Amino acid sequence: MDYMLGETIGDIQINTVEEYKTISLSLAQQARKSIDIFTQDLESEIYNHSEFEQAIFTLTKRHPNTKIRILVQDSTSAIQKGHCLIKLSQRLTSSVLIHKPSFESREENCAFMSVDNIGLIHRTVTTSMVYKATANFYSPRPAAKLSDFFHNIWEHSSPDIQTKRVFL
Repeated sequence: MDYMLGETIGDIQINTVEEYKTISLSLAQQARKSIDIFTQDLESEIYNHSEFEQAIFTLTKRHPNTKIRILVQDSTSAIQKGHCLIKLSQRLTSSVLIHKPSFESREENCAFMSVDNIGLIHRTVTTSMVYKATANFYSPRPAAKLSDFFHNIWEHSSPDIQTKRVFL
């Protein structure tokens, strides 16, 4: 089924990493204004592939004022794997921003992506490699609630210095 951001109503139950990856990509490809990602470790199995990188790149070029904001609890693994979103953030420093939550928010154990404050994909528990999640392409209230949650943490976060490019 083709899901359309802002049009397709109803929750989509996700049970596998492949479903999570496919829905995340579809949401990112349809974004027009913003993408907020809250993640434990930049989940390479979801976000570290060329199609997702291209969707982010295309969005930032199509809409120059677009902000892709990523809150990552621990970027160590992503850095070691050469994560494409880290590389993209180093090239598009004003569009793709990676921050680390404040100490008070480090216990949050969920993962989600909110797109244009209308679409979302949300895992409530990330302590295992189980990818049970809910997605929705038209869910303004829950997406706004996740965006508010994200914004509150973002306001108290700081740039993740581990992901910054070092110039010599």
